[in-house]
Amino acid sequence: MVVEVDPADEIGDVFGGAPVKKTIHVLVVVPKDAGVGVGQDVERDSMSVPAAVPMGPDVDSSSCDDLLAFLESEMTNKEATVSRPHILEAVSLQFRLVGREEAITTAAKCFCDIIALSGTAATDRTKQAMPVCSGISGLGKTRMLEEGGTILQKMKLDPKHVVRVIVPYFNGFSSQPVEQSMPIEASFSWRLLHRFFLDNNCTFKFAEWFKLRLPRNGSKLTLSDAIKVIERKVRQRVQGREMLYLFLGIDEYQKIEKVNASRKDPNTSLLRELVETIGAFLCSKSSNLVVLPMFAGTDLGVIASGSIANSSYYVTERLPMTLLTLDQVFTFVESHADFAGFLRQVQICRNLFSLGGVPRWVVEYLLELRSCLQSGVDVVPLNSINKCFVNVWTKYVEAYLSSPLIETQTLVRLAAVAVSGLTVNPQDTISGHKWSRLRDSSLCLLIPRESSTVGACDVRVPYTLLANIGSLKTLATKAEQDFATALMDMSEMVDSTMFALQPWQSWEVFGACFYAVRINALLVLGHSTVTLGDLLPGTRMSGETRNISVKLVPSRVFRCAEAFGPSTPRLISRQINQLEKIDWTSSGCIAVNGDSGAGVDIFFALKDAATDNVVVFVDQRKRQFGKFQPSHAANYLGKLSVCPDFLVKEGARLVRGVMNCVSAPNLATYVVPRDCFLLSRDETEQFHGTLAYHPACTPSISINSACKTALKTLLRGSGKEVDEAVEEILKKRKESSEGFSTSEELRSFFKVKRLKVRFDDQYAEFSS
Repeated sequence: MVVEVDPADEIGDVFGGAPVKKTIHVLVVVPKDAGVGVGQDVERDSMSVPAAVPMGPDVDSSSCDDLLAFLESEMTNKEATVSRPHILEAVSLQFRLVGREEAITTAAKCFCDIIALSGTAATDRTKQAMPVCSGISGLGKTRMLEEGGTILQKMKLDPKHVVRVIVPYFNGFSSQPVEQSMPIEASFSWRLLHRFFLDNNCTFKFAEWFKLRLPRNGSKLTLSDAIKVIERKVRQRVQGREMLYLFLGIDEYQKIEKVNASRKDPNTSLLRELVETIGAFLCSKSSNLVVLPMFAGTDLGVIASGSIANSSYYVTERLPMTLLTLDQVFTFVESHADFAGFLRQVQICRNLFSLGGVPRWVVEYLLELRSCLQSGVDVVPLNSINKCFVNVWTKYVEAYLSSPLIETQTLVRLAAVAVSGLTVNPQDTISGHKWSRLRDSSLCLLIPRESSTVGACDVRVPYTLLANIGSLKTLATKAEQDFATALMDMSEMVDSTMFALQPWQSWEVFGACFYAVRINALLVLGHSTVTLGDLLPGTRMSGETRNISVKLVPSRVFRCAEAFGPSTPRLISRQINQLEKIDWTSSGCIAVNGDSGAGVDIFFALKDAATDNVVVFVDQRKRQFGKFQPSHAANYLGKLSVCPDFLVKEGARLVRGVMNCVSAPNLATYVVPRDCFLLSRDETEQFHGTLAYHPACTPSISINSACKTALKTLLRGSGKEVDEAVEEILKKRKESSEGFSTSEELRSFFKVKRLKVRFDDQYAEFSS
């Protein structure tokens, strides 16, 4: 019988006023754009559809036997569980995971804490932090969930007692209408059970099963019930009462809100409600299966426990997810034989650098390149190399650069902050946008700075953004134009020669370009005067020197013919055209008098903000190997105690700097002299900001951690001999956590192995 009724009618009136004595199933058809609700308004996004009624059988979800019997009746193979363990495709998983060691260690610690407290009742939730992978799109967050086994292996858990399930909210697992009829706990629990029992092991696909087979009383399912039935199934193959572990990954958590499930509290987001439910379960003793949850998504703000009024509800810990260095990119390219050969082509290497250390962009580029290879040929034609790069740039990079959230001027300011050395607070704003919003919109990373005030973060952006700004022709202000020019100079003077020259050959020029970028970035941000502490963050200097204030002027690199010393004139000449001269003391000139050689200096001048006298900065780059000792620092600084005669007469102040990005420092007790600064390897990232990821930022190659491509540049011999030597180095590194400690030790190693290669140790270093 089909009857059209008015919502205000009594149900008995439909049947002639007779009392209703049987269960009646009612199908409610709602017009396409009508609101949906049962006694309340329901949040709906622009793509939501009316709530559907579950159409499956009644199942007593509180009975583990009944629930298991129902699920097994739906399974194609009753013995199989987690039939589709991966979210990513095999082509993405074939690359070795690199650059995530710290994230894996942090996640393992979180899980160890959860396991340690799992047997205690009424556990304090704040002591069981749940790890969260968050960051810009393409950073490898889903891959971290895929590495659940690696994390648990690090914890030395018995693989027989471990189950891994990832519950995604995208790519075929988007929100379903039926989920609007139940609480988020029930909705998520059915997703978990579907992934464990039925995904790729059932007649119906995910959406069909939720529509046709999810039990009509499915809203009663709890997370505890779901975990119990999973444990029961696992116990069928694991005898005894040993503790079991469930790695539970939740991917694209920021999309949970679109499920539009019914809420306990209209003022609490569905995501927080779910995380609180999982947190409460961790503190219960309702199961002998320990749940180890990990979340992955782009929006840290919606899940961070610190953003909740009562943070005792649950605690999350953000895993350190950074952009990859070029060395790390090369390492994972080398990890697969099908792709390692690409690193022999210079343009491919440059393009990999241009992709800014974002793993997904790199992987997609490599897959594009492989599709261009012809059978039996291992060289990609140049036009194909460029075409592949343009394809990836258009699909991924342009989407990042053309964020609808902010205008070009804000992107320029974002880039300026990333290279300025300044810290930000996630709750502060830039051009009207909270930093936390830019982070959650996949525009930047915010990395907490340990040595700074609480909440202070360094900003990191892909080098792609800097290169793009350098190419912009029309910008709103003179300061922005000067900033773009400095970035373009970096591209032309340093990037364009990469892989034709080695990084150390560009170290000095990179340093000069960096000062110009730093000064112009600060001007973009409105800082016309800064202290040396802000201009040179991370360097070691006295308190008096740190407080010196200088006036900033638009700056640009000038490659000069003159050396720095007593006879340096006011007017210096351009290296390639000595008829062209410039007053380096007042024009914003960052002078560099050579590259890759002894006595190369970077020097420039600014005005003292208090006295208006000239302050001369001289930067010498030293490749001190071994420990950077106080005696080395004193010796180097002493040799720089010379200022041009004409400036001495004018009362100029000389600020001397030694940059040593090679060796670990031993300077804890060293008192840095007045008007001096030192930079050692440990502080290089704080000093350089997001440009610390640039390969020319350091001149050295670490024998104990560098990729194959970098190691080959230190060895001389035939291609086969060099390849054999590199493989032996890598084998030794795996066998010994300490690796090699000296050049002599490495040469002896080659001799024992009868390797016919010569080792050029001028730019090799041996710290890990």
